Amino acid sequence: MQQTNNFQKILKSVISENDLLTLSLDDANDEFSKLCRAFIIQFYEKNLDNKKSLSFLNSEKNNPALKLFNNFFNENKIKTPKNFSTKSDSHIWEIFCPEAFEASTKPEEVKDKILKKRKLIKINENQNFLKNPVKEILFLSNVLITTPSDFHSTNIPLEIKDELKNFKNVKQRFWYDHPIPLDALNYENEIIYGLENLDRAIAFEVKRGNINNTDKIKLILSVSVTHIGLENIALKYIKTIIKKHLNLKFINVYLFDEDVCNNINSILFTTGKDTDNIMGVNGNYGRHYTFLKYILLIWNKIVDKDVRYSFKIDLDQVFDQELLLKTTGFSIFEIFKNQKNWGGTAIDYEGKKVDLGLLAGALVNKADISKSLFTPDVNRPKNNDLLKNLSSKRVFCPEWPQSLSTESELMYRLDNIQRIHVTGGTTGITVDSLVKWAPFTPSFVNRAEDQAFVISSIKEEEYLSHCHAKDLVMRHDKHAFAQKSIEMSKFGKEIGNLERILIFSYYIQIHDLGFEILKKHLWPFTSSFLTQYPELLSGLIFLIDGSHNGKDYVNLGSQRLVDTQIFCKTQLEKQYNIEKLYWREFVNRVEKFQDSNGSLKSLINYSKV
Repeated sequence: MQQTNNFQKILKSVISENDLLTLSLDDANDEFSKLCRAFIIQFYEKNLDNKKSLSFLNSEKNNPALKLFNNFFNENKIKTPKNFSTKSDSHIWEIFCPEAFEASTKPEEVKDKILKKRKLIKINENQNFLKNPVKEILFLSNVLITTPSDFHSTNIPLEIKDELKNFKNVKQRFWYDHPIPLDALNYENEIIYGLENLDRAIAFEVKRGNINNTDKIKLILSVSVTHIGLENIALKYIKTIIKKHLNLKFINVYLFDEDVCNNINSILFTTGKDTDNIMGVNGNYGRHYTFLKYILLIWNKIVDKDVRYSFKIDLDQVFDQELLLKTTGFSIFEIFKNQKNWGGTAIDYEGKKVDLGLLAGALVNKADISKSLFTPDVNRPKNNDLLKNLSSKRVFCPEWPQSLSTESELMYRLDNIQRIHVTGGTTGITVDSLVKWAPFTPSFVNRAEDQAFVISSIKEEEYLSHCHAKDLVMRHDKHAFAQKSIEMSKFGKEIGNLERILIFSYYIQIHDLGFEILKKHLWPFTSSFLTQYPELLSGLIFLIDGSHNGKDYVNLGSQRLVDTQIFCKTQLEKQYNIEKLYWREFVNRVEKFQDSNGSLKSLINYSKV
C-alpha cells in the first residue's frame, strides 16, 4: 500500500536523513529489525538502501509486521492529523503527547496546575472512620507465576517437578511485568521477600502496642499464571515456598486462583454464559485488580462484617516502619487510623461532588530512600539525552507528565487533595464504595489497571476518587531482587504500553462523558495515553523501536497489536457494557446472598494456606 504524503511528512519530521545512519539494513539485528528499517527507508529516496529496502519489503509482503504497518498507517482506515506541517518552533509531541510538551516547556506551571485541579473544599470526614486496622482491613496482593527459565534447575521444588515437565513446550498465553519463574532462587523470590517483610512490619505494630501478639492480618493473594493449566502447580508451589522458607507469625494467607474465582462465580450466578470469564485473575491485569477489590465485598458479607476496608500492596513493596516512624511520627497502622477522609466526601475545583471511597499512597525507590522518604520514584527526563538518539521518545514521552504528577500529587504533604494519579500497590477501597458505585477495571485493560479503575465511576456531577494519604509511602524494592525477571519481561511490558494506547483511547470514546471531558479529568499522566490517533501513534512507536529491538519485540508485538486493534474496533464497547452490568449485578447478588449451605464460606476457608 502506498502511504499518503501526510504520513510521510510525519515520519520525516521524526526521523532525519542523519538518523538513517543508525538504520543501515546491513547492521540490523535480524530480519525483523531489518523489516522495520526497510519500511522507514522506502520513504527516503536518496538513501543508498532505498532500492534494497523496496525489494526486501516486496519479498516480505505476508509478514505480520508489514501487514500491521500497512493497516496502522492507512489513512483510509484510521484517523490521522490533517494537513500536517512542521513549523520551526513546533514539536511532534504537540500532536501525539501534548502533556509531555506542556510539562517539558513549563514544568513549574504544570505542577501548580495539577495541585489546583486536585484541591478539595468542604471535606466531610467519614463518620465511621477506620479505628482498628488489624480487624477492619483486608490486605490484598497478587502473585504472578511463570514456567522456569531452566526446566532442569535444582531450584524447582520436588513437589512440582514431575507435573511441570508437561509445560516444557506449552505456548505462553498471558504476559506480566515480572512474573516469578518456578526455578527462582530464594533471594530473588518475590513471595518470600514480600511476605517476610510484611510479617516483620506487623511485628513492629505488636512492639508498639497497636495490636496483640496473637492478632493476625488477613492477606488475600490472587494467583495468576502465564500458561493455562499451570494453576494447580502454582498453588502447590506457593504453599511449598511458604511452608519451607517462611515462619509467618502475624499473617493468615488465602490463595485465590482462576479456578476458585470460577467457583465463586458459579455459586453467585447459576445461569448465563455472559457472566463467564469476567471475574478472575488470569490474563489482563484488569481482571485480578478488580477481583481483589470485590473480595472485600464477599468477605464483609460471608466472613466478617467488621472488615469494611481493603488495602492492596505489591510484594515487591515494603512498609519501612522505622523510617515511617522517624519521618512522620507514625507507624503504618497509625497512619491508617489517621485516614479520616477515607470514605468521606468533598467538592472539587469545578464544584463537583467527590466520593473519597478510595485511598492512595505513594512509593519511594529503595535506591533513593537514604535521601528522604518523600523522594519521587519517577525522575524528570532530560530532553537532550532523551531526544539526541533515535527512539520512540521523539514521538511519545509519558515520563514527563508522570514525573511532574508524581512530584506534585504523590509527594504532597497535606491531605486536602484527591488523587487521580495512583500506584496500584498502595490503594484502598471501602465496602460502601463497592456497593454504591460497582466500579471496575474492564477485563480487557492490560496496563495501568490502577489508573483505569475509577473511569467506570466518573459521572457528570459526582465521581468516585482517591483521597490522598500524605504519610503512606511504601519502599519499592523490585530492582533490588527482581532484576532478572524484569529484564526477561521487558518487551512484553513495552508492547503492553502500546496496547494501553489503543485500549484507553477506544475505551474513552465509548464513555458517557466522551473523549474531551475524560482527557481533561485524567490530565496529565493517564490522559497522555488517550489520543485521537491510537493506531498511528502506537504504530510509529512500534516501527521505530522495532528497528532496534528485533525479533522478540517485533514478532510478539505485531500479532498482539493487530489483535488488540480488532478487539477495540469490534468488541470493546459490547464487552464493557456486559461487564458494567455484571459488576452491578454482582454487588446486588452478594448483598442479598444467603450462604445457607455454607458453600461460599467453605470455599474461602479452603483457600487458607
